[in-house]
Amino acid sequence: MDEKTWILVLTHGNAGEALVKSAEMIISTLENVQAFSLLPGMSPEEFIEIVKAHLDNLRKGVLILTDLFGGTPFNVAMALSKNYDINVVSGVNIAMIIEGDLLRNNLSGRELAEAVQQVGRKACCVAEMPQ
Repeated sequence: MDEKTWILVLTHGNAGEALVKSAEMIISTLENVQAFSLLPGMSPEEFIEIVKAHLDNLRKGVLILTDLFGGTPFNVAMALSKNYDINVVSGVNIAMIIEGDLLRNNLSGRELAEAVQQVGRKACCVAEMPQ
């Protein structure tokens, strides 16, 4: 792949920016990663226009990570998937952003989305003390 797949992080509030900055603390500056925040008082229509304006400038095959399945950022991403070549994964966490950055060198499209989803599942666990 000549250009890295873009990763867009769509969240309620500034959670996406915080997740991206936290991932950068671990693996350094992320290229082609952008967070979009649905802020209080912002309508879904305003939010979709902001994200859409960014998508209009990107090549095909964008990965969108959202915070909450069924929430406005997720619904906006799904609405945009009707007109753009994007894959959407909900439940974003730092592990998904980091692995998405690493995996997009070799994977793209649905394959990348599914791999990132698996990483997110593994990162979410009930912790136990070793015996």
